[in-house]
Amino acid sequence: MAEKDFDWDDIKLTLAIARTGSLSGAARILEIDQSTVGRRLTALEAFLEATLFQRSKQGVLPTEAGKILIARSGEMERQAAAIFDDVRTAEKKPGGVVRLLGNQWTLDRLVAGGLAQLLEEHQDLEVRLISGRPGASLWHRHPSLAIWFETPPVDRSFQVKLGMVPFAVYRAREISPEVWVSFYDEDNPANSASQFPALRTGGTALVRMRAVDATSLLAAVANGIGLGLLPMCLAERDPRLIRVSVPSEQVNRQLYMHLHPDSLNSPRVQIVTNWLRASFRDLFLP
Repeated sequence: MAEKDFDWDDIKLTLAIARTGSLSGAARILEIDQSTVGRRLTALEAFLEATLFQRSKQGVLPTEAGKILIARSGEMERQAAAIFDDVRTAEKKPGGVVRLLGNQWTLDRLVAGGLAQLLEEHQDLEVRLISGRPGASLWHRHPSLAIWFETPPVDRSFQVKLGMVPFAVYRAREISPEVWVSFYDEDNPANSASQFPALRTGGTALVRMRAVDATSLLAAVANGIGLGLLPMCLAERDPRLIRVSVPSEQVNRQLYMHLHPDSLNSPRVQIVTNWLRASFRDLFLP
């Protein structure tokens, strides 16, 4: 069959199934019904004369042929984004979608700390804030970057230092508890923030609540559930809290930017990364 019969919709279909691991998930992304996804996948497999996905208890998994198509489709998607950027830049109007992933509290800091001005200066830019990890790939339909403390890069992504974020121990102003609340990341349980209560107390800390996000922990500390290690940029000016640790006990955590090599030259990504670097002090220092 002629190559012209293979179209862009086949690329989007392949990547949607791969990224969600199911036909129903792909249907949600593509905004079509699941039966249509199934029919289009069957037609694509017939056209290529290859089985692309196998159903399993874990969902829909790619075959070896499917993995090849997924990899090449991802390359084509990134090339299409680069074409878009090049054309927009030629007209001196960099814009488009940039996905920015991170913990919810770090994303909230961006919104409160100048994102409105960034968008005002770049009218054609759309920033999509996504709370969560990148999964198998940082790239997901659009150029993406992430800000994380201790998360390994994925899919050829790499990390660069953004800055040191100071943390300190706080308690509620009206209550002096002896128990703790603590960070906990199921995907990275050995991170330094999760281990802090045990290290601080020589292994005797009684942790009564754990959460993945600093905003939840701050609320827990403010309501007297326990002592907690909190970002000073969030906690230092909260009238409900008192800092317990002295300056010499301050914990500095390295915040990283995760970038994908295929998006480094994207003007829209450069706009966001430059803003993050320039705004770091206002965003994450007390």
